[in-house]
Amino acid sequence: MKLTMQKWCWIGLILCASGSVWAAADDDDDKTAAETKKSKSSKADSEDSAAKDDTAKGSADKDESGDDEDETVTKSPPKKAAAKEKVAAPSKSNTTINLGALLGYGTSPFTRLGLALRGGVTLGQKEGLYLGGTGTLFTGTSVTQSRLTGQAERTRKAIILGAEVGYDYLATDDVLLRPYMTLGVAMVSDHTCATGTCWDDNGAKLTLAPGVQSVYLIGSGIYAGADLRYQIIMGASDSSAAVVSLTAGARL
Repeated sequence: MKLTMQKWCWIGLILCASGSVWAAADDDDDKTAAETKKSKSSKADSEDSAAKDDTAKGSADKDESGDDEDETVTKSPPKKAAAKEKVAAPSKSNTTINLGALLGYGTSPFTRLGLALRGGVTLGQKEGLYLGGTGTLFTGTSVTQSRLTGQAERTRKAIILGAEVGYDYLATDDVLLRPYMTLGVAMVSDHTCATGTCWDDNGAKLTLAPGVQSVYLIGSGIYAGADLRYQIIMGASDSSAAVVSLTAGARL
């Protein structure tokens, strides 16, 4: 009986000890599970926080990008306007170059058929002060004259170089008038032969010629028209004459 009681006492002690161990093990398992759950919760919170930060950062970048685009759109028109102003800056020249040729006829023995070149500039795109020069070759005339000593053959001609000043005026959109004055020098040749004797009366003479030119502007700078002037050669007999010419040329 005594042995049996002792046996059951030992069994009880062993069971109590085992219970304590199991209880401790259960506490450790619960604690570990709680820590694991807490760790997972903390990790999830961290991921949520990181996701929110990324979302906020993306929104901020988008806003900044949007602002940049707005600024770009806002700033573009002034650049375009500046480019237009830059293109429109160059201005057209206010000087017009005139080049022309003349075919004329004069009533003086020193003139007759004449071939001329004229060139100059107009201080304006269409109208304005004209400054230029001209050179004319007059073929003159050769005639037979009766004298007391017999027949005489007389040949007269002239080359005239002059500077011109005038004014170009548009009478209409297509008709240009230019009153002008020419001042220059005439190299005259007066060769006479009679009774087997010949002599010359050559030299440089002062010359001037008031005149007017009227031309029709055809287009692309081309013109055609007429020129009338009164040619005066100082110091030469029968030298003053009206000269009528046809003219054509270009305005550049």
